[in-house]
Amino acid sequence: MDKNKVILEVLEDMDKRIDAGIKATTPQDREDLKQDITTRLVKAAADMEPISFWQFKEKLDDKK
Repeated sequence: MDKNKVILEVLEDMDKRIDAGIKATTPQDREDLKQDITTRLVKAAADMEPISFWQFKEKLDDKK
């Protein structure tokens, strides 16, 4: 899967959660906080590596 698509999908999925979470902050800090969280999400999504079902299963089995 294209990394840009992954990043956009993560941002779309998390947008409502971010908005709900930043309501607990003061109005003047909300935009800065949203930008900070969005930046961290982009970095995390860009660093993600695709994993197959079997690799995922193997990692789960190793943890048991």
